[in-house]
Amino acid sequence: MPVTDQCGLYEVVPAGFDLLHASPAELDRYGIPQKPDADTEPELLAFWTELVSAPFAAKQPVFADIDPPSTGGPLQSMLNWSGALISTPWPQQIVFAAAGWNVPDVRRPSASALGTHSDDPKSLLWVGLDGRNGVLPNISLPQIGTGHWPNRKPKHFAWWDWWHNTKPDEVPGKSETSPEPQAITLIDNLAMETGHKILAGLAVQVSGDVLYFIKNQSTGEFRSFLSPPPSGEIEPLGSSVEWVMERPTDPKSRDLFPLPDYDPVNFRYCVARAADGAIGSGRMMTLGDNALMIEMRESFADPERTVIVSRPELRQETKDGPVGITCTFQDPAV
Repeated sequence: MPVTDQCGLYEVVPAGFDLLHASPAELDRYGIPQKPDADTEPELLAFWTELVSAPFAAKQPVFADIDPPSTGGPLQSMLNWSGALISTPWPQQIVFAAAGWNVPDVRRPSASALGTHSDDPKSLLWVGLDGRNGVLPNISLPQIGTGHWPNRKPKHFAWWDWWHNTKPDEVPGKSETSPEPQAITLIDNLAMETGHKILAGLAVQVSGDVLYFIKNQSTGEFRSFLSPPPSGEIEPLGSSVEWVMERPTDPKSRDLFPLPDYDPVNFRYCVARAADGAIGSGRMMTLGDNALMIEMRESFADPERTVIVSRPELRQETKDGPVGITCTFQDPAV
């Protein structure tokens, strides 16, 4: 049974309901993450406050397959990710991750990369948990974000996935370095346009399920749902959190799509909660906590070379304020 058939849907938040002063039970009923602590998690609280404030209009999500299919997934030698990640020291695990960004305009790049569908550039923006060592058995990666495909109508959309690798002996003829392709899932009833402000995140539940949520802050439209873990054994969640611009993979050929020329993306609210368990006491983590920066590279034939096409840089959002990250497209023809 597809994971989307098992997803839990929440009661719809009534129009005009005051989420800022809702009880924990009411937040659970409506699929809203719990309110962070004002003293120990001020940056998470700022994210949460914007998330639940007006404009706000909730609906249950409608899921659909991406056509044509495309696959998100783990880091592959910096060929498909650009952004940053932070890891938490054992035994703590990251149980909540947040992100905000504006929908970027996208265009076909000036040059075609080698080994790609050169006429079909695609990009995915997302926040996710784990997946850093995706070639290892049982690694998984719950992620939620937006897609930006110049050749698609509409070219901007919301999506989610819980990518996972499988044990080699679970897939006959496959090796540890050959994860099965898994197409991402469209959130079909959350429209967006260039420049719209997006808020998104993930919250790990005591059950091991994950609460996914995403909001178009420019329109107020909010969607949330609960997903169980993928079938089969997976490693415990929460070793890392990522904020990423990605170029996805074609499930059939496993070739990476080329990266579109995109407007700079400023990831905001790059904050997470690390805890001893889903309900344990925790601490807030930010990009100031030993962030690992990831530059995306593509190879080109004229002349033959490999260049950085997406470069991340840490950004101080305000004096003594939170640290964000900006991903910028690097024109391969320059």
